[in-house]
Amino acid sequence: MSERRLIVVDWGTTSFRARLIEADGTILDEITSGRGMRDLERSAFAAYCAERTAAWRDATPPPPIYMAGMVGAPQGWTPAPQPPLPLGPADLARLVVPADGLADAWIVPGARFEAPDGTVDVMRGEEVQIFGALALTSREDAVLCLPGTHSKWARARGGRLESFTTFMTGEVYQVMLEHSILAKTAEAGAPFDEAAFTAGLEASAASVSLLHTLFLTRSLTLWDRLEARTSASFLSGVLIGEEVRAARGGVEAGDGPVLVVAGDALRRPYDIALGRVGLSHAFVPAMDASLHGIRALIGA
Repeated sequence: MSERRLIVVDWGTTSFRARLIEADGTILDEITSGRGMRDLERSAFAAYCAERTAAWRDATPPPPIYMAGMVGAPQGWTPAPQPPLPLGPADLARLVVPADGLADAWIVPGARFEAPDGTVDVMRGEEVQIFGALALTSREDAVLCLPGTHSKWARARGGRLESFTTFMTGEVYQVMLEHSILAKTAEAGAPFDEAAFTAGLEASAASVSLLHTLFLTRSLTLWDRLEARTSASFLSGVLIGEEVRAARGGVEAGDGPVLVVAGDALRRPYDIALGRVGLSHAFVPAMDASLHGIRALIGA
């Protein structure tokens, strides 16, 4: 790996996060929030990134920037490819693309999985976190869960990403709370309620239809079986329960603990959900996984 410092950026539709690190991975400084791409015109991406990282790049030579996430999507800064699986860090390293308008700034490719039945699944950003999680846990073989707007369940063998499945868990949760009839009875910003979340998990496990179980979030609230302040947690339990129920069939005996790559907000819900279906698991902080994934890619 280069002895230079690095800037690692996770830039998505709704957020901008960055870290300045030494070549050995030591974190020197970080930016924990910023404007997502949907809040900027494409012509402003280069200037915004340059402005946010200006203090870190005041060196000779300035540290390079490596970016992952939706920044490489067709609607992002500069389109980056989504090569087919299987892939390892070296494969991604060969396909990084320069970000238009900013010197020594690079965008990491995504990945796509073409299933035997002809369906195609895609990711951007999670591939970096997967390789980072493997590096942090010293594992080459693992099943990984990456919760979020579009949750991913992935399998790695021999240090290479082999397959994955996407679940629109977080996006459906947001859409239902903001744009469906549930918005009339649910308090979207209420704190996480473990009892209501667990009730949602149980409702999901007992139901044969997600469409029916979603409506329970409203009907139980109307008839005082569920409080408005806890209904969002119930809905979260329904959706995460559905995700875990569908994904657990891909976990085989001998796989070892599922690596859950998540931020603090999602750690407790997934701990409960995975525990209830008997899946052993270990957590890897998402930002640490991004950082070490970039390091694995650069050192490949």
